[in-house]
Amino acid sequence: MNYGIVAEFNPFHNGHKYLIDVVKSNGENTVTVVMSESFVQRGECAVMSPYARAKAALMCGADLVLSLPVPYATSSAERFALGGLSVLGGLGCVDSLAFGAECGDAVLLKKCAHALVSPKLSVALEKYLGEGLSFPVARQKAVADIFGKEVADVLSSPNNILGVEYIKAINKLNLDMEICPIIRKGVEHDSKEAKENFCSASAVREMMISGNDFERFLPKEAFEIIINEMNKNKAPASLRNIESAILYKLRSMSVEELRELPDVGEGLEYRFYDAVKTSSYLDEILEKVKTKRYTHSRLRRIVICAFLGINKKDVEAPVPYIRVLGFNEKGSRLLKTAKESSALPVVSKSSEIGFLGNDAKRVFELECFSRDMLSLALPEPDACGKEMTDKIIVI
Repeated sequence: MNYGIVAEFNPFHNGHKYLIDVVKSNGENTVTVVMSESFVQRGECAVMSPYARAKAALMCGADLVLSLPVPYATSSAERFALGGLSVLGGLGCVDSLAFGAECGDAVLLKKCAHALVSPKLSVALEKYLGEGLSFPVARQKAVADIFGKEVADVLSSPNNILGVEYIKAINKLNLDMEICPIIRKGVEHDSKEAKENFCSASAVREMMISGNDFERFLPKEAFEIIINEMNKNKAPASLRNIESAILYKLRSMSVEELRELPDVGEGLEYRFYDAVKTSSYLDEILEKVKTKRYTHSRLRRIVICAFLGINKKDVEAPVPYIRVLGFNEKGSRLLKTAKESSALPVVSKSSEIGFLGNDAKRVFELECFSRDMLSLALPEPDACGKEMTDKIIVI
């Protein structure tokens, strides 16, 4: 079977290796990964270049790594999942979706996915939103009211939420794809603690920035790639290095332009506009805009979309192509199969995008600009145009 995984690998650690090892345990299965490139779903830049992260994934068991277009990579969990499944489904040769979750019960996850699209949910959801609760909290309470605590408790952890969104995307896209939830090993998502040789990606990033030792939390191959990037001053990337550029962009935007950003509505554009005009730092803006209604990650995504020029139309548009970041010998065979089965154009060279129409050009322009901004966020700024010149990783 060919298993699909939607990921960020920011960076690749032992938990990711465990997930791949489980799905490849019979020695015959293959793994196709759809991976965020330069910016990620939490509203931050990736810790290092997408090609370095793709190489780490391939060296640690993945067979084919594909790009998750930046409008989806920097979007809500729902749009993130829809983008990833659009790529995997478009490939036409993915049999099952594997993902880490706190809940390993596929039936319960499917029940939760069904609950989230039920028309019964809207009245209860609006009631809790009207009380000023954030969308995730309001939604979980509404599900508990109508479908029971067991189903609602699935939504208590971010990995379960993503898993449910993957199932929703599979159903929405009418994909013939099984699901394979794998109970996470180690620590919780974003946990600052370590357990044996496992810790979260956010903890590894903090260790990279602070100079603490993180070797035991990564597979040997991934650790060597990161150390090589760090020795070249190409990691870790940080928004702090481009904060002035972000502030410049925000200060240049009108209320009308802010209104066109993804996830902006209900007057949030005015809160952002006022906060931008009275703040000197990004964190200061976020604190002034923050309320119980809006999660910190949502606000950070809005800022990143503003900075990168991503608007509502971009995140609502369908995925226009499948772009290859890297592959091994098994991945090469998967690509040959995809040429016959794919419902979307499979792109291996940036020059090929020019033949795909305006939607594809728009997405790739955003990808190129995002990569140029990531290049500025590195410890030592890199040159422009890396998205056009970096070579596909072949293992």
